[in-house]
Amino acid sequence: MRKVFILCLMFFLIFTFYACGSNIKTDSKNTNDEQKLKSNLQENNIKDDSQKIGNLQFICNSEGDSACNTENGYYYLTHDLTKLQDGNYGSHLMYMDFATCREIYLCSTAGCKHNSLDCPAVFLYDDFPTFTTKLFVCDNYLYILSRESSDESMSSNVGMAQSMMEGNEKDIMPEKKPAVLYQANLDGTERKKVYTFDEELVLEEFILKDENGIYVITKKLSMDKVDNITYTTASEKKVVFLDLKSFHAQEVCPINVDNLISWKVIGCYQDCLILSGTDYGRELSLEEKWDDDSYRLLYENSFDVYALLDLKSGDLKEFYRESNKNQHSVYMVEDIMYLSFLENPIIEGINIKSGERKTICTIEQNLIMNIIDDMLCCRDWNLSSDHTYYFVNMKTGEIMHSMLVNQYNGWDLEFRAETSSDMLVVYDYDATKNIDGSYEIHQYKYALITKEDLFMGRQNYRKINMIGHGE
Repeated sequence: MRKVFILCLMFFLIFTFYACGSNIKTDSKNTNDEQKLKSNLQENNIKDDSQKIGNLQFICNSEGDSACNTENGYYYLTHDLTKLQDGNYGSHLMYMDFATCREIYLCSTAGCKHNSLDCPAVFLYDDFPTFTTKLFVCDNYLYILSRESSDESMSSNVGMAQSMMEGNEKDIMPEKKPAVLYQANLDGTERKKVYTFDEELVLEEFILKDENGIYVITKKLSMDKVDNITYTTASEKKVVFLDLKSFHAQEVCPINVDNLISWKVIGCYQDCLILSGTDYGRELSLEEKWDDDSYRLLYENSFDVYALLDLKSGDLKEFYRESNKNQHSVYMVEDIMYLSFLENPIIEGINIKSGERKTICTIEQNLIMNIIDDMLCCRDWNLSSDHTYYFVNMKTGEIMHSMLVNQYNGWDLEFRAETSSDMLVVYDYDATKNIDGSYEIHQYKYALITKEDLFMGRQNYRKINMIGHGE
């Protein structure tokens, strides 16, 4: 039940947007290196002072998005599973080429039916879980991070609780599968396993990079039973750096520094992470966290807190807090926090270093959803009544209202990828409307549009020739 409530709250706090089978090549050297790296990460948890942290940037931050892009095209793993020739199930790695506006399986093998593990576009479901596997590109390589869900959860199950009471925790604990990083060429060939994380750790959806490698957020999940309710909770959250040349991993610093606030990464600036969390004034019990009525009251009397985590020193410094009595949205762009309120038709910018605060513009539709270049992408707070975007120039305050919406049902455009000049959007559906008002979507229709045309509301779509369902 609390998940439903949290989804509602997400409208008031918007985070940063954007995004083995037989063909997996390993050798004894890779296997030995992986064992050494796992041991290194477990035993040497002291930061190496020789490590240089560069300017950080997000490369993955959305749970459920197994996709990424370059200037040339868009990669994504299908959510729908296909039965393979051997009876197992797998997903496909698809590629949309921006130059030709064509979608293909990421496979160049002549005559391939894309139904076996010999195909580089086939990903075995057991090794690459749907929705949680992440894709990103670094240094002209495509990386695939196979990972399980990192969500905390609650479940009511008498049988599960009884099993725990009898000490049979192994019977109800999900099988632990380590997160595994794979590397491939940009055309999907030469896919190989390059690093395996400790199976006791789960990885959050956030991945950052600098010129040296990637940074991931690791934590441990455990199960606690209260009466007949089983809770999955997280602890020991840490930032871990992985060098993409040597594939040497090391802990950088912890994130959770107290028991009052559970921090979540929402941005980065230079060599710092930008964190947000909710301060309830005290530590909550598991029952309070997951009971709708209790949590709603506690949330209304809490504060959203924002802080900088210096990865070099490990120091955490709070720079802003806002009462949750005031419905608000926040978006971080470098050292400026853009802030808006439901009850106040303005957008403000706050310098997180100096605290200087200035009004960017006055606009009723000031729910900040995203950014594109120098534009804040804003919507009406009543998302169901107005599906259009209002683009606000962060430097000048100029407002551009685009009337572009999904051509099938008038819903908002879905932004899937960004290049220097274009946006890849879902502009239409092939769908059937059900009796209850929901839709069965047979195909998502993609197109490229220049940013200028998007801002101006001009329907100059360069449509992608689709061969699959899209996601």
